[in-house]
Amino acid sequence: MTLHNLYNTHSKLSHSNLYGDIADCYDFQELETVLLNSLTEKIGADTSALLHFKQDDGDLQLVHDLAQGVHNKIHSQYTDKFYREDPILTNRKMISTFNKKSDALADVYRLSDVCEKNEFIKTDYYNDFLKPSGIRHVLALAIRPKLPNGNLLVLLGFHRSAGQSDFSERAIRKAINVAPIIGSTVARITFKEQLSDVTFCNENLRLALGKTGYLVLDDSMQILEASDSVLSNKYGELPFLMQNILQGVQSLNLNALQHLKVNCKRKDSARTRLNENICINIKRLATTGEPLRFIVQVGFVHSSIAIARCKDAFSWTNREAEIVMALAQGLSNTQISDLLVISIRTVENHLRSIYCKANVSSRTQLLRQLLHDTPAHH
Repeated sequence: MTLHNLYNTHSKLSHSNLYGDIADCYDFQELETVLLNSLTEKIGADTSALLHFKQDDGDLQLVHDLAQGVHNKIHSQYTDKFYREDPILTNRKMISTFNKKSDALADVYRLSDVCEKNEFIKTDYYNDFLKPSGIRHVLALAIRPKLPNGNLLVLLGFHRSAGQSDFSERAIRKAINVAPIIGSTVARITFKEQLSDVTFCNENLRLALGKTGYLVLDDSMQILEASDSVLSNKYGELPFLMQNILQGVQSLNLNALQHLKVNCKRKDSARTRLNENICINIKRLATTGEPLRFIVQVGFVHSSIAIARCKDAFSWTNREAEIVMALAQGLSNTQISDLLVISIRTVENHLRSIYCKANVSSRTQLLRQLLHDTPAHH
């Protein structure tokens, strides 16, 4: 997702740290710490909550629930019963108010936008839950990740108590500004969780393809196998990657092809730019008597050239070059630690050495140097 196209310069500078922190979140628990704490204060709310639903035949089932500043009893009452009566949920529109290429549909609105006050104060939801809780005003950010099954909904609710004013248009704009990166992060985390039950055990395939990015799909587009490099998010947002793969498989089937190459640009290129070009190779496997399968290989375009040039120029070790490649691919220190099976402290030590040799002082300066050495894409 290209944030540079969505926000003006002032907005980018004032929110860049928050955007980066949100984008680096590894799971919903980390998203609670980074997002709810920071955004609750930024929007000017007293409390907030993050609710993750799965929709099954129109019925919403709660999957995750996180809260910031909300009393445990009040939060439990909502998650146990009252969310089914919440006008914020029953009146959601899920309009794509942002970029069409976003990883999620989103909508931002207030409780007062979807309720007529005189009628609302007569409802059980107001009298049995909202009024006793002390909450009077709610600003909602509803996000539906664009995933193959399309049945997930994430709701962020920001609350103000009685005696305070309703959320202003300025607060709404702040929520809108941060919605695209939240949507992209929620889509990535959700997709990652969907892969948690998949077993990756084809040792022959691992040996044949080495450390390249690969997936094996069945004819219903379910993932049978995937390499560690794909699971580590090194190729950008996983939902974005799958969207391009699924489109490629559909084209391959439609045209009765055995092999197809797809070139695309990664969603998070505004953060890294170096590896924005990705090449996806799709091959049909049809062995007599066996189910149809597709092998998908994923690779970056041109990135290795820049790394090799800078490795020689700055005398980086092989391990340092690996870490630089991971940085260029947008991975956080924690993700690099997981990918290379080394401690975060070791990653930090290597980074100090890398920066020193390249005569830079930050990740941003290093990526600019790499970008300078990357050949133009033709």
